[in-house]
Amino acid sequence: MLIREISLTYEDYLKAVKFALKLWFAGKAIGDWRAARRRDLGKYITDHASGKLAEIAFCRFLEANWNLKAEADFEVYPGARAIDKGDIACIEIDRAFKMPPPIDVKATKPGSEWAFVELREFKKRAYWIYVWILVDLPLAHLAKPVYEAVRNKNLAEIETSISQLADQLKEIEAVVSGFKYREELEAEGREFKRGDEVPDPEDPSRSLFTAGAGNIGVPIADLRNSESDWKELIEKLKAWSR
Repeated sequence: MLIREISLTYEDYLKAVKFALKLWFAGKAIGDWRAARRRDLGKYITDHASGKLAEIAFCRFLEANWNLKAEADFEVYPGARAIDKGDIACIEIDRAFKMPPPIDVKATKPGSEWAFVELREFKKRAYWIYVWILVDLPLAHLAKPVYEAVRNKNLAEIETSISQLADQLKEIEAVVSGFKYREELEAEGREFKRGDEVPDPEDPSRSLFTAGAGNIGVPIADLRNSESDWKELIEKLKAWSR
């Protein structure tokens, strides 16, 4: 039986938040991030930290089930160029670390019914597979002191402020929701424009929310997630990397 539930630690969280902060500072002029609203900053850090936690969870999933050691990419690249090599930097195949085919790991929230990829990103970057991981990150994980430290760009203060949250972040649960090959998402995915109503997959007459951006996606229940699906993917991954 596959181990799909992965426990992430406070150390994982701290590493993910630091990565998100590096992205924030690297991608904006000083005036932009000092003037940023707390909501904008909090959403940015939460989105990117959740995404990095999902990548860490996927690496642990590979190791727990197939003894495949993998490493997420924590590099911050200059400029706005697309990083086409994917979210997983390397995987150990035949006792050697090798770059895998491009894998895009997405974080989803508890209660999510759809597995989405931003449409513009989907058309711009050709990943081999898309993997969705549910990350149960507490909504109040970024306290006001953290926000103020970020505004001041005081990295030592940021780490001190985050450490105050260690008790509530001792363990973060992540669950592997499944994956789709790119060609499957192209064939089966439904496109939503900004402003479109996103329906409940179980009751299409009921709207779940209004799309805030263009997306392509499938219901999470339709993802590949059986043991045989994953075994097939792992064999393809090994063959590709040899």
